[in-house]
Amino acid sequence: MKALDRAKPLEGFWEMLAAAPERLLVLDYDGTLAPFTAHREDAALYPGIAPLLIDLQRQGTHIAFVSGRPARELAGRLPLAGVEIFGAHGQEHLATTGLLTRAPLAPEARQWLDEAARHIIAAGFERALERKHGTVAIHWRREDPEGRARLTDLVTDLAQGLPGGLHGLAFDGGYEFRVRGRDKGTAIAELAARHPRALMAYLGDDITDEDAFAALPRDGLAVLVRTEPRPSRAHLWLRPPDELRGFLGAWMAATR
Repeated sequence: MKALDRAKPLEGFWEMLAAAPERLLVLDYDGTLAPFTAHREDAALYPGIAPLLIDLQRQGTHIAFVSGRPARELAGRLPLAGVEIFGAHGQEHLATTGLLTRAPLAPEARQWLDEAARHIIAAGFERALERKHGTVAIHWRREDPEGRARLTDLVTDLAQGLPGGLHGLAFDGGYEFRVRGRDKGTAIAELAARHPRALMAYLGDDITDEDAFAALPRDGLAVLVRTEPRPSRAHLWLRPPDELRGFLGAWMAATR
């Protein structure tokens, strides 16, 4: 583990965590708890992570997830029950009761996303398309260099006709067009409002997680999880899977 913000020593956070009346651990999935794979359906938790999450939940830590995946799809991959999930970068919310709600979409935005998806399929890249509520994602991790170049050109063409209510964002392994107004940061803000007494940490890996890092309460801990560091608002950088397991184990020790 390596501190990225010397003004926020990890030792001080563990002390606050031990004394906190409530603890909230918020997690991304792909690239954070599970390594990236060429096929998204193959992404599984790093070895040893599932039992740690189960023990943390049993010990009293509230665990929530904020992910680019659809909320119900992610729920089916988790070893936990009764966790709150924000899916599709905050466009969806799956409550602990199982109730799924989605942010409303303007007709113009929905129409553009539908047309963009059809355009991607017509170009022969249905395998690269991921359609979620309020978003269209293009994944090129499994493509050869020629395929990636063609998808990059396709993204450029689509972006030229992007209406004001949507924006584009690159992520690790692709590009996504999505509706404005909801992101991982708004999800963190909602969680913080529902848990005002909780000490929070958020673990994420990608550029899309920077919104979440920025939205954490002042005493929260932002943790960048990836094999190599990058410029980030995070306070701490750790390499998966060993340092990730170490962090979760230290959380458990501090709250035991």
